[in-house]
Amino acid sequence: MWIELILLLACIVLGARLGGIGLGAAGGIGLVILVFGFGLPPGSPPTVVLGMIIAVITALAAMQAAGGLDYLVSLAGKVMRKKPAYITFVAPFVTYLLVFASGTQHVIYALMPVIVEVAAKADIRPERPLSMSVIASQGGLIASPISAATVAMVGALGSLQVSLVDILLVIIPATLMGVTVGILSVAWRGKKLSEDPVFLERVKNGQVNIKAEATSFAGEALRNARGSLALFLLAMVAVVVLGIFPDLRPHYQVFAEGHTEMGQVETGQAIMIVMLATAGLIMVLFKAKPDETVKNSIMRGGIVAVISILGVSWMGSSFFEGNRAEIVGGISDIVR
Repeated sequence: MWIELILLLACIVLGARLGGIGLGAAGGIGLVILVFGFGLPPGSPPTVVLGMIIAVITALAAMQAAGGLDYLVSLAGKVMRKKPAYITFVAPFVTYLLVFASGTQHVIYALMPVIVEVAAKADIRPERPLSMSVIASQGGLIASPISAATVAMVGALGSLQVSLVDILLVIIPATLMGVTVGILSVAWRGKKLSEDPVFLERVKNGQVNIKAEATSFAGEALRNARGSLALFLLAMVAVVVLGIFPDLRPHYQVFAEGHTEMGQVETGQAIMIVMLATAGLIMVLFKAKPDETVKNSIMRGGIVAVISILGVSWMGSSFFEGNRAEIVGGISDIVR
């Protein structure tokens, strides 16, 4: 068992060094050794989790193709420009809410130049709001009810009767408190830009460019951007409501072999249905082109997440199933 554990950890380290889909591919290497070499059972891939991630990513990518994601970023930029003197405090929370609403950290790339521009014009060191905005984006991601991270948590903890609401009640306050403390730790760090000789020298030599390009929307593009964003946010609210009120999830009957079986749509299934329908409606109503949806950054990031989770979790499942007695027995002794 210890040799198999070392192999599992080695594959994870190898995958982390490779980066991207290398994490999932390295998990495949470990899986083939465990199954074909050590004779362990293959376990099973987390199909429900992968299905939820694919559905959410499809809706997100459709919104991006319709312009909704860029429109959301432009709204965040306007908010930050209104209070430039408080950019260190405003930017992290705006970033948190932006990632929370969109379910992806990709939006922060477009937001960073805006943070730098606003901070520099207010004579504030950009690394103050930038550093915490990056950290806040991570908090917003794991707190978002439709992010891949939260979807994976719902799938993993569903059998333990831990609902989406239970997860959010812990994660949202914890991340907001963490962001607040983090902001206070950097709010007054370093000199002002007007007192920093290195920065002044770079400005003098023309090495500093602090102007961010603003994305503008008009006419049909504005309508599609607003509509796709509104529809996606409505879907996110629907997912949360279905998690809070499980009785709203449909019940159904299955007639088989002379008797009737009752069932209810599970949380993971509800998320997949709502998000796939949202993607379809965005394509039909707000002209998100399927080709652009597949090629954009959200979809590429989602594919990386799916492959990584598939390889690593499947390898972990094989290891656990092959050593279930030893692992459960050891944990039981510790609990006793």
